[in-house]
Order: sequence, then C-alpha cells, then structure tokens
Amino acid sequence: MLGFGKTGTVRATASSDCSRDADIYDRYAVGLYRQAVLTLGDRALAEHVVSDVLVDECALFPPQGRGEADARHRLAESAFRRCQQLAAGHGRDPGQPPSAGVADCIDPGALLTGTERGALGLVLFGGLGYVRASKVVGIHPRDMAALLHAVLRRLTTSSAPPRTASK
Repeated sequence: MLGFGKTGTVRATASSDCSRDADIYDRYAVGLYRQAVLTLGDRALAEHVVSDVLVDECALFPPQGRGEADARHRLAESAFRRCQQLAAGHGRDPGQPPSAGVADCIDPGALLTGTERGALGLVLFGGLGYVRASKVVGIHPRDMAALLHAVLRRLTTSSAPPRTASK
C-alpha cells in the first residue's frame, strides 16, 4: 500500500498488503473454488478462476465503506464471468457433466445446464439473492426464481436415498 513518509516521498508498505491479501484469500478462496468447480465441472480450471479473481481483487485498492457481503458478491460475480470466459476459451459448455466427485455437493447424475450451474453457484457460494443473480446471468428475476426452484427440486429428488419403512 502506498503512503507518505516524513519526507513527503511515496513509499510502499508491503506488510499491510500481505496481511490484506492473506485475509482476502482466507475469507473467500474456498467459496470461490466451490462456485467455480460447480460452474465448470473441472478442478484445474476452477483453480485458475480463483487465482485470477483473487489476484484482481488484491491488486485493487480496498473499496471504502463497503462491507464483507459486498466483497463476497463482487467476487462471486467476477468468478462467474471468469468461468464463462474459460469455458468459452476451452470450447465447452460450462454445464458439461462433471467428473466423478466434482463439486462434492451436487449429484453428477443430475446433469445441470451451464446456466443452472452458474446460477446455483452464485446463490449457494456467492451469497447472491435470486434478483441480483438474475442480473449477472442475464435472465429475468421471475425466470431465475423458477430456474432455481426447478434445479433444487431436481437435485433433491435425484440424490435422495430411497426411503425404507421403519418400525
């Protein structure tokens, strides 16, 4: 971070930068990674997304007067856009079925579309409400609500273990 010393010259204070960068990583890396894995279905690409988004965030001066929720939402939106760019650059649909075990929380057999994965990632891991997520994805809020409802219903019915009668 830049500051003025006694002589009026500009000097860099690396210690405050390092602690801010570490704090940003500690707070947001896991959620961003989960969002990117869910959206892309690829762990290696998800690592690139997290790296790109966090490096961009750390390069910015800290926004004044904004809370943690704003930072979380801004980073989730950046991760969503970066996922879309990487998927397009690799010539694949970001909603391709993930490899076994990817996302750890979503049944790979559910076969979600790219839009569904991106929307779900924004809401689950980015903490965005459906209205803000709809703006990021580019669909009407009513359509986003219906999409999320349908996805959650499909996921809960496709991954639910069969019920057994208990006595």
